[in-house]
Amino acid sequence: MTSLFTKEHSESMAKESVGTGRRTGRRRRRGRTRADGPGARKPPRSARRRDVPSSPIDRAAHRLGIAVLRPQQTRIIEHVLKHKDALAVLPTGFGKSACYQVPSMLLKAPVVVVSPLLALLQDQYEKLIARKIPTVRLDSTVRGKARREALERLSRGGSLLVMTTPETLASDEMSRVLTRSGISLVAVDEAHASSEWGHDFRPAYLRLGEVLGRYGATATLGLTATATEAVRKDLVRILNLKDPLIVAESPDRPNLRFDVIPCSGAARLRALGRLVLRLGRPGIIYCSTTRDVDAVYGALATLRIPVQRYHGKMTGKQRREQQELFMRRGRRVIMVATSAFGLGIDKPDIRYIMHYQTPASLEQYVQEAGRAGRDGNAAHCVLLYDPEDRQIHEFLLSRSRIRPDQLLRLASTLTSWIEEGREPSLSDLAGTAGLARRVGQALVAVFEDAGLVSLTSAGIVKPLVSAEALERDSRLLIQRLTHLRDRDAHRLDSVANYATTDRCRAQLLREYFGVPTGHACGRCDICQGGARRPDSFFKPLQPLKKTPRGRNRRRGRKRRRGTARPPIQGVPPRLAPGTTRVGSVPTDE
Repeated sequence: MTSLFTKEHSESMAKESVGTGRRTGRRRRRGRTRADGPGARKPPRSARRRDVPSSPIDRAAHRLGIAVLRPQQTRIIEHVLKHKDALAVLPTGFGKSACYQVPSMLLKAPVVVVSPLLALLQDQYEKLIARKIPTVRLDSTVRGKARREALERLSRGGSLLVMTTPETLASDEMSRVLTRSGISLVAVDEAHASSEWGHDFRPAYLRLGEVLGRYGATATLGLTATATEAVRKDLVRILNLKDPLIVAESPDRPNLRFDVIPCSGAARLRALGRLVLRLGRPGIIYCSTTRDVDAVYGALATLRIPVQRYHGKMTGKQRREQQELFMRRGRRVIMVATSAFGLGIDKPDIRYIMHYQTPASLEQYVQEAGRAGRDGNAAHCVLLYDPEDRQIHEFLLSRSRIRPDQLLRLASTLTSWIEEGREPSLSDLAGTAGLARRVGQALVAVFEDAGLVSLTSAGIVKPLVSAEALERDSRLLIQRLTHLRDRDAHRLDSVANYATTDRCRAQLLREYFGVPTGHACGRCDICQGGARRPDSFFKPLQPLKKTPRGRNRRRGRKRRRGTARPPIQGVPPRLAPGTTRVGSVPTDE
C-alpha cells in the first residue's frame, strides 16, 4: 500500500485513521433544477401530451416505463409471442428483461424466468410490484406464508411473471404447481452459465434442458450479455431450442470508452491512484483476489477518497451493507471488489469500470465493463494490463474446473455400483469416490446431461446405461472436458490479444463475439492515437498535508464556496491548463 506514495509520506500517513465514508467537501450547484422529482419545473401542457401507444406490445412496455422499445427487443418479443424459441445476446444495459416482462402481460399462461442471481430477482420483483405488474417470486429465500401465497397465486395461472432459480424450478413442489397452471414461455437469464459446465459447480443449469422438456413449455428464450458463436451453439443444444431466432448485438455501446494501460508492480497501484483522482465517480474497481481488494481499498482510503469494498471473505451482512451504500442514489463513491460484485445490480450513473488485474476472459471483461454508463452518458472502461496476471487465472481455473481424473474416478466408482446392481445416493457415490459432495454433484450433472444417469428428487443416482456403456462414454466426456480446458486457454490468449492489439478495441470485441465488425469506434485509446503515458504517470504520489480542523477558520482563511481545492502533487486538477488526454483517459504531461 505504501508504494502509492513517496517515501517521506508513507510512515506518517500509515499512522492516520481516516474515515472512508466522510465527504471532504460538499459542492452545491446553483441555478439548476432536477429533471424529475419534487423541485422539477413542469413543461408546458402541450409538451406533456403524449400519444397513447397503439399496439399491445407498446402498451405493455409503457406500463414498464419504457417509452420506445429497441428494434431488437421488439423483434424478440414478437417472435416469442408466436410460441417460438429465441436466443438473445444483448449487451449489459440493453434491456434484456423487457424481452420477457412484456410477454408476461400479453400471454394467457405464466411466463417463468430462471435466473441464478437472487439479488436480480429481488430487485426486479420489487420494481414490478411497484408498477402493479402481476409477479411472484419463488426461491430459497421465500418461506412460510409468503411462499404459500406465491404458490397459490401461481396455481391459478393466467398472465403472470414467475421469477425463480434453476434449483427451485427443478423441485417437486414447483413441478406440481406448474403442471397445473401451464407455462407459455420460459426465459433463461444468464444462459451462458449453462455452457460453462463445471464452473462454480452450478449443476442445476446443466439440467435445464431436461427440466424444461418435462414441463412442456411452448417456447424458450435464452438471454445473455456475452456469447461467442461456439457458446451460442452450446446454448441451442443444452436448452433444446428448436429453430431459434438468434439476435446477437455488438458488445460495445457508443458511450463506452475502452483503454488499456500496460503496467505492473508498484507502478500499477500508482497509475490506479492517479486515474481514480482524475476520473468522475461513482466507479467500480475489479480485482482478481481478496488480498488485492484489501490492498487497493487501503490505499484509496489513505488518499481520503470515499471507498468501499466487497469480497467473499466478508460476512453476508457486511456485503449487503456495502452494496446498499454503493447503490444509494447520488452517492459518489468507489467500490473495490472481486467479480462476485455487480451481478444483478442496476446503478445507471457508474462513470467508470477499472480492472486492476486482467480478467480471465473477454466475456467476463465485457460483462463487467458494461455496468458503466447505463444512463447513456460517457463512461470509461480501463484495463491495467500485466501479462503475469495470467498465472492467477490459470490457478483459479484449475481449482474451479472439473478435472479429468475426478471424472474418471466417479465413473469407475459408479461402474462398480452398477455391476453390484445397486443405486447409490449422491452423497454415497461422492464419498466412495473420495470427492467432495459439491464436486460429485457437478460430475453427476455432467453424466445426466450426457443421458447416462438420472438424479431423482430424493438424491438417488439411477443409471440409464450398462456398466460397459458408462465406461466407454465417460472417456468421450473426458475428451469434451479437455476441449473445454483448451477453450479456457484460448480465452486467456484472447484477453492478451485485446490488451496488446493496435486495432480499434471495439472492432476487436465485435469480431470476437461474432457480430459485424463495422467501422472504428473513434473513442478508444487506439483510435485516439494510442500515445504512451509519460513516466511521471507511474511515479509515487505526494498527498497534501492534512490541515488541523478549524485552523483555516481561526486564521481568517476560510475557503470560499466554489473555489477549487489545491491539487495533490503529481495529479492535475480537473481540466486544468497543461492537462492532456492520452487515449480517452486524461493524464498530465
